[in-house]
Amino acid sequence: MSRMPKPTGPYLCYALAARQNARQLSRLYDSHLAPAGLSISQFSILSLLDAHGSLKITELAQMLSMERTTVVRALKSLQVAGWVVAGRADSGRSFDVALSRSGLKKVAEAVPLWKNAQTVFEREVGRDRAVRIRNELLELNLGE
Repeated sequence: MSRMPKPTGPYLCYALAARQNARQLSRLYDSHLAPAGLSISQFSILSLLDAHGSLKITELAQMLSMERTTVVRALKSLQVAGWVVAGRADSGRSFDVALSRSGLKKVAEAVPLWKNAQTVFEREVGRDRAVRIRNELLELNLGE
Protein backbone atom coordinates (compact mmCIF):
# COMPACT_ATOMS: atom_id res chain seq x y z
CA MET A 1 0.00 0.00 0.00
CA SER A 2 1.80 3.06 -1.28
CA ARG A 3 1.81 6.35 0.55
CA MET A 4 1.16 9.59 -1.25
CA PRO A 5 1.94 13.20 -0.43
CA LYS A 6 -0.65 15.79 0.58
CA PRO A 7 -3.81 15.25 -1.51
CA THR A 8 -4.63 17.74 -4.26
CA GLY A 9 -7.06 17.84 -7.17
CA PRO A 10 -9.08 14.63 -7.54
CA TYR A 11 -7.20 13.12 -4.60
CA LEU A 12 -9.08 15.49 -2.29
CA CYS A 13 -12.15 13.26 -2.89
CA TYR A 14 -13.01 11.18 0.17
CA ALA A 15 -14.85 8.60 -1.93
CA LEU A 16 -11.88 8.09 -4.26
CA ALA A 17 -9.53 7.58 -1.32
CA ALA A 18 -11.94 5.17 0.35
CA ARG A 19 -12.51 3.17 -2.86
CA GLN A 20 -8.79 2.92 -3.65
CA ASN A 21 -8.06 1.62 -0.18
CA ALA A 22 -11.07 -0.69 -0.18
CA ARG A 23 -9.85 -2.28 -3.42
CA GLN A 24 -6.32 -2.71 -2.08
CA LEU A 25 -7.63 -4.17 1.17
CA SER A 26 -9.96 -6.53 -0.72
CA ARG A 27 -7.02 -7.76 -2.81
CA LEU A 28 -5.06 -8.46 0.38
CA TYR A 29 -7.89 -10.50 1.91
CA ASP A 30 -8.77 -12.21 -1.40
CA SER A 31 -5.19 -13.40 -1.80
CA HIS A 32 -5.18 -14.87 1.71
CA LEU A 33 -8.61 -16.50 1.32
CA ALA A 34 -7.86 -17.95 -2.13
CA PRO A 35 -6.68 -21.33 -0.76
CA ALA A 36 -10.20 -21.79 0.68
CA GLY A 37 -11.75 -20.80 -2.66
CA LEU A 38 -13.35 -17.67 -1.19
CA SER A 39 -13.28 -13.94 -1.76
CA ILE A 40 -13.55 -11.51 1.13
CA SER A 41 -17.10 -10.72 0.01
CA GLN A 42 -18.08 -14.39 0.22
CA PHE A 43 -16.28 -14.81 3.54
CA SER A 44 -18.12 -11.79 4.94
CA ILE A 45 -21.47 -13.34 4.09
CA LEU A 46 -20.51 -16.75 5.48
CA SER A 47 -19.09 -15.26 8.68
CA LEU A 48 -22.21 -13.14 9.29
CA LEU A 49 -24.38 -16.23 8.85
CA ASP A 50 -22.05 -18.12 11.18
CA ALA A 51 -22.37 -15.39 13.82
CA HIS A 52 -26.13 -14.81 13.50
CA GLY A 53 -27.51 -18.14 12.34
CA SER A 54 -30.49 -17.89 10.05
CA LEU A 55 -31.11 -14.42 8.61
CA LYS A 56 -33.62 -12.89 6.26
CA ILE A 57 -32.02 -11.70 3.04
CA THR A 58 -33.08 -8.14 3.88
CA GLU A 59 -31.33 -8.39 7.26
CA LEU A 60 -28.17 -9.72 5.63
CA ALA A 61 -28.28 -6.96 3.02
CA GLN A 62 -28.59 -4.35 5.76
CA MET A 63 -25.64 -5.83 7.68
CA LEU A 64 -23.53 -5.78 4.51
CA SER A 65 -24.75 -2.31 3.41
CA MET A 66 -25.70 -3.85 0.07
CA GLU A 67 -28.79 -3.83 -2.11
CA ARG A 68 -31.01 -6.88 -1.59
CA THR A 69 -30.73 -7.90 -5.25
CA THR A 70 -26.92 -7.77 -5.05
CA VAL A 71 -26.99 -10.02 -1.99
CA VAL A 72 -29.30 -12.48 -3.77
CA ARG A 73 -26.80 -12.68 -6.67
CA ALA A 74 -23.91 -13.16 -4.23
CA LEU A 75 -25.79 -15.92 -2.40
CA LYS A 76 -26.39 -17.91 -5.59
CA SER A 77 -22.74 -18.99 -5.92
CA LEU A 78 -22.64 -19.87 -2.22
CA GLN A 79 -25.78 -21.98 -2.63
CA VAL A 80 -24.38 -23.72 -5.73
CA ALA A 81 -21.24 -24.54 -3.73
CA GLY A 82 -23.50 -26.03 -1.05
CA TRP A 83 -22.36 -23.66 1.71
CA VAL A 84 -25.65 -21.76 2.13
CA VAL A 85 -29.23 -22.98 2.23
CA ALA A 86 -32.29 -20.80 1.71
CA GLY A 87 -35.94 -21.35 2.46
CA ARG A 88 -39.17 -19.46 2.86
CA ALA A 89 -39.67 -17.80 6.22
CA ASP A 90 -42.75 -18.54 8.30
CA SER A 91 -44.64 -15.69 6.65
CA GLY A 92 -43.89 -17.17 3.23
CA ARG A 93 -43.05 -13.69 1.93
CA SER A 94 -39.32 -13.62 2.60
CA PHE A 95 -36.39 -16.00 2.44
CA ASP A 96 -34.21 -17.04 5.33
CA VAL A 97 -30.62 -18.05 4.63
CA ALA A 98 -28.29 -20.09 6.81
CA LEU A 99 -25.06 -22.03 6.61
CA SER A 100 -25.18 -25.68 5.67
CA ARG A 101 -22.88 -28.22 7.34
CA SER A 102 -20.37 -27.76 4.55
CA GLY A 103 -20.73 -23.98 4.99
CA LEU A 104 -19.79 -24.32 8.64
CA LYS A 105 -16.74 -26.35 7.60
CA LYS A 106 -15.84 -23.74 4.96
CA VAL A 107 -15.93 -20.96 7.57
CA ALA A 108 -13.73 -23.04 9.90
CA GLU A 109 -11.28 -23.59 7.03
CA ALA A 110 -11.23 -19.89 6.10
CA VAL A 111 -10.97 -18.27 9.55
CA PRO A 112 -7.22 -18.95 9.96
CA LEU A 113 -6.61 -17.53 6.46
CA TRP A 114 -8.65 -14.44 7.34
CA LYS A 115 -6.70 -14.06 10.59
CA ASN A 116 -3.48 -14.12 8.57
CA ALA A 117 -4.81 -11.27 6.40
CA GLN A 118 -5.73 -9.35 9.55
CA THR A 119 -2.18 -9.81 10.86
CA VAL A 120 -0.62 -8.65 7.58
CA PHE A 121 -2.79 -5.52 7.55
CA GLU A 122 -1.98 -4.78 11.18
CA ARG A 123 1.72 -5.23 10.46
CA GLU A 124 1.43 -2.92 7.42
CA VAL A 125 -0.30 -0.02 9.19
CA GLY A 126 0.31 -0.80 12.86
CA ARG A 127 -2.14 -2.64 15.10
CA ASP A 128 -3.34 0.41 17.02
CA ARG A 129 -3.89 2.36 13.81
CA ALA A 130 -5.68 -0.60 12.17
CA VAL A 131 -8.08 -0.86 15.12
CA ARG A 132 -8.60 2.91 15.12
CA ILE A 133 -9.34 2.93 11.36
CA ARG A 134 -11.87 0.10 11.70
CA ASN A 135 -13.57 1.69 14.70
CA GLU A 136 -13.78 5.10 13.03
CA LEU A 137 -15.29 3.57 9.90
CA LEU A 138 -17.84 1.67 11.99
CA GLU A 139 -18.73 4.85 13.90
CA LEU A 140 -19.47 6.78 10.69
CA ASN A 141 -22.75 4.93 10.06
CA LEU A 142 -23.03 6.57 6.64
CA GLY A 143 -26.48 6.17 5.15
CA GLU A 144 -28.18 5.50 8.45
